[in-house]
Amino acid sequence: MTRRAVALGALFMVVLAVAIPYSDLELNGTWLAACHLPVGAFFLLLVLLLLNGVVVKVGRATFRSPLPDPGDGAPRRGVLAKLALRPGEILTVYAMMLVGSGIPSFGLTAYLIPTLAGCGYFTTPENHWATWFYRFIPQWFVPFDLSQVASSPVTGKPWPYHWVPGRFQPRGPELVKQFYEGLHGSQPIPWEPWVVPLAAWTILALFFFAACYGLSVFLRRQWVEGERLTFPLVQLPLALTQVGEDGVPPFVRQPAVWMGFCIPQLVHLVNGLHQYYPAVPRIKLLYDLGNVFTSPPWNQLGIFWVWIHFSVIGLTFLLPADFSFSLWFFYLVFKLEGACIVWLGHPIRSMPYYPTQRYAALQMLGAFVVLTGYMLYTARPYLRGVWATIRRRAGALDDANEPLGYRRAAVVLGLGVAGAAAMLALAGMPPLLAALVVLLTMLPILVLTRMISEGGLIFIQAPFQPSDMMLTGLAPSVLGPRNLTILAFYERIFALDVRACLQPSLLDAFRLSDGPPIPRRALTPALWLSILLAIAVSYTATLYVAYRYGAVTQSGWFMIGSPQQPFNQLVNYVSQPQAAHPGDVGTVALGALVMLAMCIARNRFAGFMLHPLGYAMGPSWPLIQL
Repeated sequence: MTRRAVALGALFMVVLAVAIPYSDLELNGTWLAACHLPVGAFFLLLVLLLLNGVVVKVGRATFRSPLPDPGDGAPRRGVLAKLALRPGEILTVYAMMLVGSGIPSFGLTAYLIPTLAGCGYFTTPENHWATWFYRFIPQWFVPFDLSQVASSPVTGKPWPYHWVPGRFQPRGPELVKQFYEGLHGSQPIPWEPWVVPLAAWTILALFFFAACYGLSVFLRRQWVEGERLTFPLVQLPLALTQVGEDGVPPFVRQPAVWMGFCIPQLVHLVNGLHQYYPAVPRIKLLYDLGNVFTSPPWNQLGIFWVWIHFSVIGLTFLLPADFSFSLWFFYLVFKLEGACIVWLGHPIRSMPYYPTQRYAALQMLGAFVVLTGYMLYTARPYLRGVWATIRRRAGALDDANEPLGYRRAAVVLGLGVAGAAAMLALAGMPPLLAALVVLLTMLPILVLTRMISEGGLIFIQAPFQPSDMMLTGLAPSVLGPRNLTILAFYERIFALDVRACLQPSLLDAFRLSDGPPIPRRALTPALWLSILLAIAVSYTATLYVAYRYGAVTQSGWFMIGSPQQPFNQLVNYVSQPQAAHPGDVGTVALGALVMLAMCIARNRFAGFMLHPLGYAMGPSWPLIQL
């Protein structure tokens, strides 16, 4: 790893942090960072490999035809030959892009900024947002003045703003109106009112990211060296960076690679032409089986698609057979379970915000809890070594080439959880509840990270949030309106859709460092530089795109639908108290028992073909898509 590699990775990260908000929000094009093999980062990797191959070719040609003898008896090499990047440098650049690229999209910015603005723009006398929950919103959560919104019971500003300079004070509703409807003419973008809320949320995000980083340090050795997980999503970048003397990867010299390239290229070319010239026939890639099952109870199966994704088909080749089999096997089992529930005369409830039916989501929750415990149980010898290292006792492990020493990683993990919980406590949440919320956010991310590292899923999501986990069998009123309000913001930003969350990318980046060896201790500051650049640049790009073009004309999900969902649900919770469903506890327990039985069977019987992760993934949105 060299300074030029870090500088190049930082440059590419800045490009992505600008391009992703513009593509996702204004162009409404392909999401460049909506999975853990991000399109934008992988495309720039291919560009870098192409340019580097040209440099190597030209450099070698210059070396074969040396310039006049400079006087030391050796031919002088061309300058281009010295510019060629080594495989370790290319992987450093890609690791920085991989870790940072999710932040401008689903990982932080694309949910954070529209949620803060939409909370003010979409309030109306009819939905009564201001009446029901504005009094519970800390002023430093949002850039607009809560006391200036019609029907708001808030008066004045809290004490922190007594020391904030005037230009950084929150402004009236016109601030969010300009965000959604655009500025007129040469009006300047109102950056200043956003400084305080974005700084506060960034501090919370950095604490949370630090907790994920510390946890990833502890996971790396066990998963990479102890259990030898395959990390399928890093195999292609590793293969592409194994270049020959001519700068060309042997991987791309194989005819089968180009056959695999041409098939989806031809299909997408035909379908692209169909968009512009309808006379060109379209090759159908999506089949809705819901149109086949139209009679009860089969018409209650929910979304039932067969969707051909060529990239997923290619990546599935790298998956263990038992895992790929279990994914679709349990998907069908859950569908049949839903049909049986309807046949028995019971209604099927859905999860808020997710297309997964509640009976399945709660079983997945139980499975996630058992899987977390099972991973800790199987890692007992390693964890004892980590504990001995932290305490500096006999049996300590060598952590010299870890991203952080285990003592520092423990401090980072502890401070990350405590810091994120402290920010929620400052907002008004009880400290113990705040700590529980942060830990419950990390639990499903840990299991989903395992699905990526072992199973190679490029798209992950859990159909439940910390509030769903805490309220299983209870009524929402148990938490109270203040806690529900804080959770409406927090969960929308950090827990709703974790398809681009940080932790799986960190583990993949650590695994990349095992290719052409990269000092992991030196990789840590490079990855954090990428994270900070992604945050700062994507904030600027998102605000610029919204104020210049008007958010109301942009992404229907990020700018319109998503900012309204949590607050409409919040009003339902506080204005119409929901009944408790004690039977939900039994459904969670069922999922836990099934998962425990599968884990035991997998340990006892070598030929057991059902993979526990297939059951845990359930009929979630990723499986509906994939």
